[in-house]
Amino acid sequence: MRTKSLLLPLAIAAASTATPALADFKGGDFIVRVGAAYMDLTDDALSRVDVFGVEDPVDPDGPDIPVSVATYLDLDDDTTWFINGTFFVVDHWAVQLGYMDGADLDTNLGTSISAPDYGAWSAAGSIGSFDTNVSTFFVNWYPVCVESWIQPYIGIGVNYTDIDQEYLRTIDLEFVGPNDELVREPRGLVNFGSSFSWTAQIGVDMAFGRDANWLINASAMYIDADPRVEIGFEAFEPVSGEGVSVRVNEDMEYDSWIFNLGVGYKFSF
Repeated sequence: MRTKSLLLPLAIAAASTATPALADFKGGDFIVRVGAAYMDLTDDALSRVDVFGVEDPVDPDGPDIPVSVATYLDLDDDTTWFINGTFFVVDHWAVQLGYMDGADLDTNLGTSISAPDYGAWSAAGSIGSFDTNVSTFFVNWYPVCVESWIQPYIGIGVNYTDIDQEYLRTIDLEFVGPNDELVREPRGLVNFGSSFSWTAQIGVDMAFGRDANWLINASAMYIDADPRVEIGFEAFEPVSGEGVSVRVNEDMEYDSWIFNLGVGYKFSF
């Protein structure tokens, strides 16, 4: 009988330790998160081809010779930091305000001015790095029960993407001509703008343990952005070898994935 009387409390204790943690992500709770963010652009930011005609030096009365001007802009990826805050308006639904600071993206510019039978003048290289700041606002849905210590969520919202620069950036590239001529000097300027568009995310919060306020967070955000870029530089057209002005003023394809990994703390009110 004494052995049986000891088994009952031991069984109760074992069952209690196996019970899932009750983190209670409820309406009125507030979470602050901070961590690392990795920003990866999905494609070339800019790829543009323009065509104009120049007089044929051999046959001035004949049709113009088409000159093609190709310009592309490509930005690398970078890791930086983020901070966000989430407020549970009611059970399962929350609003989130976040900020990613200064992803330092190295920027490469390339151009080629070509004509049939006359070759091309071309140049490519880095024009420096530019800090990209992203502010976001989400409405998040948490589908599992509020007592679960693992809380996946999905969200949709808006983003403001700003490419930070304090001055017009000089373009300094080495141009290579049809006969391997080399010309290198500051030949232009580049300027970036900002963008306001939609965004979406999927993520998960995982509490450290039973009734814990500390948690681990991981999320992936898709950012739709099209900030304006203005590019102007002097180059050469291969038919006559004379100078030509290249001008670009249009929206970039600045869509990106941002992957976040951080820690958070939940305040219950």
